[in-house]
Amino acid sequence: MQIKVIEENDVMTRSHSLAEDLSYIRDLAEAGQNAPLLGGRFLVMWGALITLAYTGHFLIAAEMAGLGPDAFWMLWCGVAGIGVLGQIVLSLKFPAKPGAASTGNRIQADLWTVSGFFLFAYFAGVIGRIVIFGTGLEGFVWSVPMVIGLYGIGQLVTGLMTQRGTLKFAGVAALLAAALAGVLSGTHYVWLVGAAAAFLAVFIPGIMMMRAEPSETV
Repeated sequence: MQIKVIEENDVMTRSHSLAEDLSYIRDLAEAGQNAPLLGGRFLVMWGALITLAYTGHFLIAAEMAGLGPDAFWMLWCGVAGIGVLGQIVLSLKFPAKPGAASTGNRIQADLWTVSGFFLFAYFAGVIGRIVIFGTGLEGFVWSVPMVIGLYGIGQLVTGLMTQRGTLKFAGVAALLAAALAGVLSGTHYVWLVGAAAAFLAVFIPGIMMMRAEPSETV
């Protein structure tokens, strides 16, 4: 009888320990899911750059800036150079904060990294066509709805995976803007749509994410 009581107590102790372990694992998973997203500074930088670049492109194209066609190349080469340099500086200067290894942060980082590679490949192809064949400038115009669509995919997928209402709204808004940009492609106004989408769907969410970031220490 004594042995039976001891065995029952042992089973109860193990069950209680297993329940605590499962509860601890669940808490860790929920904490990781709800960890603050840490890509805000990158969204702010790229959102601001693209907003200014699209606005500048509109002013040049509409002949409101008093600049010739060569200004397009100067504008976009400058944006690309500043963007790459800024990406490197932000990556090196700011160490990883608590929550950097969470699922949401990994998804966000991977999505925007892959999007960046895709855009690099696309624009490299467009520039290559212009250099080789002397035609293909329309590739830059048609890139606007595509770029806005990538904003929408990045924000919406991240928002769905992390249950961030702000990012889901930004993603849907960007996808709607991509449709509008498709309608207006071939007109100067497509650049204003791109500027508005970059500001509302990338820059503003980036500011909100930065405000929600944890401190360097916990």
